[in-house]
Amino acid sequence: MRRFTLFLIILMGVTAGAGAQVNKTAARIPAETQLYLQKLETSKMPEARKEARLFVSCTSDATAKAVAERVKALGAKPQGTVGRYVMVSTPVVLVEQIAALEGVTYVSKGPEVSLKTNISRQVTGVDKVHAGTAPLPQAFTGKGVVVGILDTGFDFTHPVFKDADGNLRIKAVYCAAMTPKEGDAPVVTLDETELAGVATTDAENIIAMETDNIAQSHGTHCAATAAATHWNGFGGMAPEADIVLCPFSKTDKEVQDVDNRAYYIMQSIQYVRDYALRQGKPFVISMSMNQQDGPHDGTSVVSSMLDRMVTEGNNIVLASSNEGGDACYVNHQYAANDTLHTIIDGNVQAYAYTREPGEISLQIGLFNLQTLQEEPWRSKPLRSTDGNLSIDFDFTNGQTVTKGNVPADVIEDLREKLSELGSSNVALSVERLEDGRTTAKLGSMQVTTKLYVLHIACPEGSVVDLWGDNRTNFAALGDYYTKGSSSVSLGDWGTGGNIITVGSWAAKTSFTNINGEEQAGVFDEKLGRYSEFSSYGIDIKGHHHPFISTPGSLIVSASNHYDETYSLENSTDVVAADDNGYTWVSMSGTSMATPTAAGIIALWLQAKPTLTYEEIKEAMAETANTDEWTEDDPIHYGHGKLDAYKGLLRVLGITTSIPSLSQHQPKGVTFRLNGNLLTIDGAADGTPVRIYTTDGRLVGSSAISGGAVSLPSTATAGVYAVQVGTLGSTLIRK
Repeated sequence: MRRFTLFLIILMGVTAGAGAQVNKTAARIPAETQLYLQKLETSKMPEARKEARLFVSCTSDATAKAVAERVKALGAKPQGTVGRYVMVSTPVVLVEQIAALEGVTYVSKGPEVSLKTNISRQVTGVDKVHAGTAPLPQAFTGKGVVVGILDTGFDFTHPVFKDADGNLRIKAVYCAAMTPKEGDAPVVTLDETELAGVATTDAENIIAMETDNIAQSHGTHCAATAAATHWNGFGGMAPEADIVLCPFSKTDKEVQDVDNRAYYIMQSIQYVRDYALRQGKPFVISMSMNQQDGPHDGTSVVSSMLDRMVTEGNNIVLASSNEGGDACYVNHQYAANDTLHTIIDGNVQAYAYTREPGEISLQIGLFNLQTLQEEPWRSKPLRSTDGNLSIDFDFTNGQTVTKGNVPADVIEDLREKLSELGSSNVALSVERLEDGRTTAKLGSMQVTTKLYVLHIACPEGSVVDLWGDNRTNFAALGDYYTKGSSSVSLGDWGTGGNIITVGSWAAKTSFTNINGEEQAGVFDEKLGRYSEFSSYGIDIKGHHHPFISTPGSLIVSASNHYDETYSLENSTDVVAADDNGYTWVSMSGTSMATPTAAGIIALWLQAKPTLTYEEIKEAMAETANTDEWTEDDPIHYGHGKLDAYKGLLRVLGITTSIPSLSQHQPKGVTFRLNGNLLTIDGAADGTPVRIYTTDGRLVGSSAISGGAVSLPSTATAGVYAVQVGTLGSTLIRK
């Protein structure tokens, strides 16, 4: 079961008085972080594994490294600093001492993580940039570039991760979730930061790991979309890039009952960066994930850290999220004696945040679907005025865990009614954020006969934003309940404003499976239009999402052959299989769109290894394709549909040095260069042809004769731009 995990941050000062210090130190550790610590202590994990992984927030950027030294002096392990945050691995017994340190404002676990291709290569222009299809692709395949994939469900043995000679293209695997065994070398970065987990660069060890997750194929599909070796028409955007895989589940297949994926993700970014620096190669990181839990204004721990990382030279692309087709967002401005009422339909993952410091009160009710009776029961309220409160009901094991001074009558009232639903777990909380704002949250498994109802009360003049995640919809049955919308369905993690968020559009609306059966997607897709699930909107700080769009609907890529979900016998989504039972399957999501963008960036980095993150964004924005779909509803696409070829022209500076050059390739025209003879098939004799160096010098001007033109005898080895009349342009390599 996917348990509901809560993330909060509290701001309190340290005082000189012993009693006051104890109270304020406790307030710096939010109730849900305390819940995580308690679960860690009481788990069945070996004692060696019971180290908490926490984000420690400091008063300013200048104090982070100093705080890290104080943390180290206590006996805990600082594992990197990003901005004003220190990542810390520590025994639970030291957490309160860490919270009491000078310069520390709060200590948090971090949020949960939600995981959020043959046709893609064609419609993004990548086929024109690959080896063996046209002159330009011979030049750019991602060779010499590191592509890092942060995910779960990797098949380390899949043939798509080997080159034509059978050599493994996975150059390193780093798993922050694993506990090192005796004799394992520590993972140490160039700046001597010791990271969590275990890493290996040995091909035999990587193959021997087989998979990190026998029930998931997400990571294999995404990694192959970005960088798979080509097989029978299937393959990745950067088929010769070096691959670094970072699973955030355990590669030793041990059961992990206390998880902290957000922490592992941040550790993984540091590892990929460090690996690429050691190799002297440019890199890009693909993150097919996001989370709605957060204020969506760039202030959450993950959004802040990611934003800082990209400004420090880390090329990262992030899924915009998959709630674009859901009524997952409600904004409410409070009048006097006002309450927000809404019904939760679908999954039950709801997160409410106030925009300004103030109080919040949460009640839940049950709407009977069988009788359509309005709320035969409504709970007693949880109020932030009573402190930071958290309740976790584990009905499977008959356990109730609370943090904070939750009134006993509230606990009994909730337990009595919720135990009748048949849900194995329900968690709810109200807490105060670092800056005085408040949050209320509810999470549970779905129930069949009743719907949860949320009642959120705030003082007059307050403004609350409410989000649902993973197919949560806020429904309205009558005027009393507020209906949600998808207008701000973007995930929280990209709201710092600098990171590239990727949306999805439909490059196809069906596929043929291995049995010859045509399969349509589960969404109402239209060819060329944005994918229904693709999240979009303007975040609370005014940043537009997604930044760019690529195909993400019904993408065919490799799957994890250890995952029985996609076995040949069980799945209608299997499109192809090799003689050894390895499969290629269809998946949809912004998860699939994101590695497409990452692979294209790898092609650009091969062409210009010094390319900066800002230059990447500029190339995307200035060369993205627009059409009737993007013009009709631009907010869903960002700057438009990513075009690898046009972007490469921009990256190489060709559009600046040759302003007259067409920024599209000639439709139906192919090129073959043999010595100095350039054969141009598909263009009529007499069509004028101009040939330029990439710095804009005209080196040849003639007309097609006998289906070909000749490069000048003085042409040296290198890349040339070829303009074919008004049909378009291409790049060739001599």
